[in-house]
Amino acid sequence: MAQFREFTEKVVLVTGAGSGIGRAVAIAFAKEGANIVVNDVNYEAASSVAREIEDMGRRSLAVKCNVSKSHEVSQMFDQIIKEFGTLHILINNAGVGGPKVLLEEMLEEEFDRTMNNNLKGVFLCSQAAIPLMKKNKYGKIVNVASTAGKRISSAAGGDYATSKAAILSLTRTFAYELAPYGINVNAICPGRTLTPLLSDTPEQRERLKKIPLGRYATPEDQANAMILLCSDRASYIVGQHVDVDGGVLLSWGDFESYKETHKRQ
Repeated sequence: MAQFREFTEKVVLVTGAGSGIGRAVAIAFAKEGANIVVNDVNYEAASSVAREIEDMGRRSLAVKCNVSKSHEVSQMFDQIIKEFGTLHILINNAGVGGPKVLLEEMLEEEFDRTMNNNLKGVFLCSQAAIPLMKKNKYGKIVNVASTAGKRISSAAGGDYATSKAAILSLTRTFAYELAPYGINVNAICPGRTLTPLLSDTPEQRERLKKIPLGRYATPEDQANAMILLCSDRASYIVGQHVDVDGGVLLSWGDFESYKETHKRQ
């Protein structure tokens, strides 16, 4: 019996898909039968992921594009239409980290870079995708925010946390405006996720104590959440965010200290 794959022949654009979470998302959708547009500012990285997907028997298109530039986004969508004719799913994953400095010491150009890549990129790509999704009377958009957007960021600057908080607001507004057209817009808030940048250091091992599940997320954990939000099983979920953080936002501190504090005397 053939395996049922819900996203067979759906066209999925994943921004920032040359590595990390984006790559995992692209591969996950390809495994589910989708054809993938792999976007990244690093064309070689995007092409490598596209070849992986083609080796799986799916169609793929690698596109170099800085999502903060409207003319580049327009050119990317021209390529998508030429290659696939349409777009069904958009994963707004591309983004940058902010400088690890206090807001009062941050340079204007540093702030602008973060906001343009993290927030403006979501706006521009979503705006470009809407006409195609309206025509289909179907569409899924998932924006990658962060747990930092719900409090502050210890891994990057205040510009990063601000951009991710703004993504949550943008998600709600797009969701409200697009739901009548059969387009679901939602977001995920990843916690600390295992990538090559997350090294095994005493500091990282200490942070691990604050994750109730006792491990860091993998890129595949984040991909699974996005697959769920784009599936028919989530068709009535609109304008929400899913915290994929192992329980960090529930956390009072490290679990051992919590147990000690709440032990019956």
